[in-house]
Amino acid sequence: MRLLVDIGNTRTKYVYEQDGVLSEIHSERNEDINDKWLKRITASVKAIIIASVSKAYLADIFSTFANERALAFLKVESESKRFGVISSYQQPTTLGVDRWLTLLAANTLCKNENVLIIDAGTATTIDLLDKSGLHLGGWILPGIDVLFNSLLLNTSQVLATQEAKPNLSFGKSTSQGVNNACWAATLGFVEQSIKQAEEQVSLDEVLLLGGNAEKLSALLSIKHHIVHELVFLGMQRFTLS
Repeated sequence: MRLLVDIGNTRTKYVYEQDGVLSEIHSERNEDINDKWLKRITASVKAIIIASVSKAYLADIFSTFANERALAFLKVESESKRFGVISSYQQPTTLGVDRWLTLLAANTLCKNENVLIIDAGTATTIDLLDKSGLHLGGWILPGIDVLFNSLLLNTSQVLATQEAKPNLSFGKSTSQGVNNACWAATLGFVEQSIKQAEEQVSLDEVLLLGGNAEKLSALLSIKHHIVHELVFLGMQRFTLS
């Protein structure tokens, strides 16, 4: 059994892989990642594959744990090309590894198709992959929570409480105004990315993932599919000798 780990900015998500089948996605707060926790979740694990966009010490916890127990270990990094996927970045390692893994996953999940990937998490990111495996670039916008909190942190008289349900109507209170504007800005960002993608390719598929995927999905009019495990599907392509 392999443990596949995606270390994000605030939470670490992980799945178990057995004979090519992925478990449900589990998650833990980054501040709770330690040796004791790892020992508890790795009882039957023979190999660990990780990807991280967070602080280096978190990846070190996993690598040290694996080395001390003679577990096979791999930390995935962004590359110029892998498995027929070619990065558009002049400095490929600066592309977030989570984004790189979604490209690797989309390349096999939607073979020979032009795919737009929308990750609605801490940041809302867009990436376009053409049918040949060429990454055509992307966008990065602060996620819904970051948009909301940044306004409150940088103003003294804007008082608002974050609401759970997305709404695009004009607000009739400051809270509604801030909340609804964050969703309107994000939706506009996504709709413009679809327009931009269709100027470059004939778009075949739109894939959506991330913590705000379901909420954003309710606002989208274009056909799309939610694939929360996309990062892990990319990670699954790597083998350990």
